[in-house]
Amino acid sequence: MPAMSNLGELQKKQAEAASFALRMAEEKDPDRLKAMAEQLQVRCAELGRMAKGLEAALAPAGGGGAETRVLLTAEQRKRIADQTGVGVEVVTLRDTSGRGWSKSMGSVEPREIEAMAARQAAVSRLKAETRTRVEKIIQELEKLAIPELADTIADLRRGIL
Repeated sequence: MPAMSNLGELQKKQAEAASFALRMAEEKDPDRLKAMAEQLQVRCAELGRMAKGLEAALAPAGGGGAETRVLLTAEQRKRIADQTGVGVEVVTLRDTSGRGWSKSMGSVEPREIEAMAARQAAVSRLKAETRTRVEKIIQELEKLAIPELADTIADLRRGIL
């Protein structure tokens, strides 16, 4: 599945988890609420795995090599912001066994740099959105003030840090 369709699926699941958490706020039965909290914990763990998988798919393979930082032009910054909703000034490229950016910068096409910047912006946005949604879910759970949810809340908080 292409990375961008994974991003759409992840965003859909984030919205579903947030909606589920809001329904929890209306639940009065403590046993039902505990069961819902366990379901929410599973959903959030799945979101975390999906986010990490998407991040890995968008990151260059074997990213332990030399690092090259490229300042984007004003036009590139605008296109990236329009496409992703994220402002990017600099794209960081790491040499891999498959691609030595630091050695080939003189022959790299600007559109290739822009594509890498768009990928990095998408990962950044994904992380921020996931963190924001999980924090909202945590806030809703904390409003319930139910001691049985303390472990679930702690697990969710650990997952976003």
